[in-house]
Amino acid sequence: MKKIFTMIMVAFLSLSALSSVSAHPHDHDKGDQKYSIEKQLAMSKKAIKKYRNIDVALDEGFVGLFPGACVPNMGIHLVKPSRMDDDKLRIKKPEILLYEPLKNGHYKLVGAEWYVPTDVTDKAPVLFGQKFQGPMNNHDGTAGQHYDLHVWLFKTNLDGIFKPENTRISCQYAE
Repeated sequence: MKKIFTMIMVAFLSLSALSSVSAHPHDHDKGDQKYSIEKQLAMSKKAIKKYRNIDVALDEGFVGLFPGACVPNMGIHLVKPSRMDDDKLRIKKPEILLYEPLKNGHYKLVGAEWYVPTDVTDKAPVLFGQKFQGPMNNHDGTAGQHYDLHVWLFKTNLDGIFKPENTRISCQYAE
């Protein structure tokens, strides 16, 4: 499985151009744009892996977007409210963490999602060389729209690391 993921990453990276990690045309983080996309993803994964223990995420202020809800092919979304209302994207600090509920009652960190509301930007942001999806209506039923980018850092998505849905994510054991 690791070999397949590596092959997919190599193929993707060979087709990708080096780009800025700025979230918004007016918000440049000069520190990270000097790194290749592969290095940016590795930096992100290293910083986020502490959330493999869901209690760490909860202790740091992440909360359920849909209490108890598991979104098919995406998992359970935990959001960090303090990161949701600006256009600043930080490769080491996603706005949303994605978890898959497991049979034993635990949760597996499978990915992260970066999020920008449309009222703070005039065009789709770019991160990891990828243009965000959207604009789209907010998923929680609140007024407004947003852009987002899913990145499957901890569970291989056979359709690609940046695809919004991962058919390998199950909600079978959601409470």
